[in-house]
Amino acid sequence: MVAGEGENDFKVLQHLIPALHPGVCPEVKFMRKPVRLARAQATLSPRLQQIKRFAQGHADTARLAGVVIHVDFDAVADESYESVRRRITEEMRATFKDCCPSALALAAYEMEAWLMLFPEAFPKVKPGWNLKEAERRRDLGKLVKAKEHLTKCLGKPPYSESHAPKIMEEAVRGGHVTARPAGNNRSYRDFADEMTRWKTS
Repeated sequence: MVAGEGENDFKVLQHLIPALHPGVCPEVKFMRKPVRLARAQATLSPRLQQIKRFAQGHADTARLAGVVIHVDFDAVADESYESVRRRITEEMRATFKDCCPSALALAAYEMEAWLMLFPEAFPKVKPGWNLKEAERRRDLGKLVKAKEHLTKCLGKPPYSESHAPKIMEEAVRGGHVTARPAGNNRSYRDFADEMTRWKTS
């Protein structure tokens, strides 16, 4: 079950989760009501309980294999990222410990910085889209306003969020998605590490 902020990000995760899952991945379903957790304080636990109720309600005829929650951090991976990730992850573990594993997709700066880890996928979506070598080598977790930056790098036709799921689909199809891709983004690595620890039984 995936909960989070938007449909395009859900669809990106629909391709990404099976690629990182340590076994045969069950069907990935969505909670379509947007849930925003990055700045939630007193409301964090109630929002997670809402996600848990929804997930369990939709798993009444099948086993709930796990819950992934997506959050665009809208900032770079720094000390505040560590603090927010720790706070949300600890609350998630407390909420879901009696029913299933969980993983936090806290994307720094946003999901586009994860897509840039897989430059080979872009020309598969649009032949004119190519990321320069310098973009491949940078710390993408420190990239401010990743979506705007990616749009500028790719040129025409202009990138839009609706392209994101297809880019991830091509990255997976091409065999480029691993827990440790060649590029660097700590927020992706943290999520991948959580996913690869899920039990397959």
